[in-house]
Amino acid sequence: MGKIVAVRHKSKWRHKGAKKGIAHKRKSRWLTKDKGKKGKYKGKKWYKPEKTLHGWSKDLPEAERRRKASIGRDDLSSGRALMALSLVSTDPETKRKARNDAKYFFALHKKK
Repeated sequence: MGKIVAVRHKSKWRHKGAKKGIAHKRKSRWLTKDKGKKGKYKGKKWYKPEKTLHGWSKDLPEAERRRKASIGRDDLSSGRALMALSLVSTDPETKRKARNDAKYFFALHKKK
């Protein structure tokens, strides 16, 4: 991870004889740090489920899930928290239920 390698592509350009739609990439002249394997994010994780949803679980009934998600917050922020959960979840059932609950809270907020 400490090696310095020129890897970044700065801009696209075309030469005179190039066909339309065919561009040549030119590597940058700046040296950048090697960022490791592609697709591996080592930064800070942005989603903290234990701090946002107060006991929300996919196993609870619909009314109970929505009551727990709305504890201490308004409809819009509850919807945003559930939408964030649906975006980071890999379980299809959790993803579906969180998205449906988020849509419910967004509709409530829109009515006001």
